Amino acid sequence: MGGFWIYGQWQEEDFHPVVYELLSVARRLAPRLGERVTVVVLGAEDRREQAETLLAYGVDEVLCLVHPELSYFRDDVYAAVLAEAVRERTPAVFLFGATAEGQALAPRLAGLLELGLTAHCTDFEVDEEGRLVQIRPSFGENVMARIVSRTRPQMATVRPGVFPRAEPVAEPRGLVEEVKLSAVPRSAIRRKARRRLPRKESPLSGARVVVAGGRGLQNRENFARLFELAELLGAAVGATRPVCHLGWISEDHMIGVSGETVSPKLYLGFGISGALQHTVGIEGAEVVVAVNTDPEAPLMKRADIAVVGDATRILPLLIRRIRGIKEGNHGT
Repeated sequence: MGGFWIYGQWQEEDFHPVVYELLSVARRLAPRLGERVTVVVLGAEDRREQAETLLAYGVDEVLCLVHPELSYFRDDVYAAVLAEAVRERTPAVFLFGATAEGQALAPRLAGLLELGLTAHCTDFEVDEEGRLVQIRPSFGENVMARIVSRTRPQMATVRPGVFPRAEPVAEPRGLVEEVKLSAVPRSAIRRKARRRLPRKESPLSGARVVVAGGRGLQNRENFARLFELAELLGAAVGATRPVCHLGWISEDHMIGVSGETVSPKLYLGFGISGALQHTVGIEGAEVVVAVNTDPEAPLMKRADIAVVGDATRILPLLIRRIRGIKEGNHGT
């Protein structure tokens, strides 16, 4: 039957944001692969009303697999149910968000079906032979690997925030199919209690402006000035991995493969060379400004505006200039 499948992770009152991001990938690539876009949703009761909301985003089909034992996530039973659906319907592609749930479920499903799985993809292409090419940083994070799975469905996980959210379509044409399962495998997991933990939002989550610093700022004191600039611009502060490891800022400010993925309107990088493990985290930035003494640095080449200079001198000058403008003293 085929299809470009997406795992429809449900969280409390809506689908996880990564589902809408994966829909933007599916809508771009599924026509080139000759496949229909399907979101697969598991649950304990009729979710037709919630499933129909996905049709507005260009989904061809929402497949709802329903059974009382699917009332909450357990990776063993969820994987078994999905494995049966995959065997029966033979999708060509199956994508998961690299959330805690997705990272628990996708490898277990791949193991059950003896399939390959590419983790933490940052992009996808379709090659000349009509195969899905999965792109992700290699081990060591210094080159981008291009992977084509030998097994079907081709499976991959994608970190939240890498792709833009899909936009609604003018004329939804998809359908919802609900399958009430007669039985599901017994789970080895039993939930004894449920307690909601406070959700810790990343300081970079949803930021429209991000100011980030690297080792080119030389010391903790210079790096701290980024917070002055961030306050003036209403921005969030980000950092490279080496800076976090030096203790200049906590790791929840880290951008890149090991940290957060950001998609701001404006990104300003000070003293950042632009190693791959950082730049994959800013692929969604609309405008990139880089300040570095090395005009050949990777981030300088990737930037829309590249300023060749000492970031430790330019940063305080920029702060003074913006503060002067805000205070109405344009001559400062």
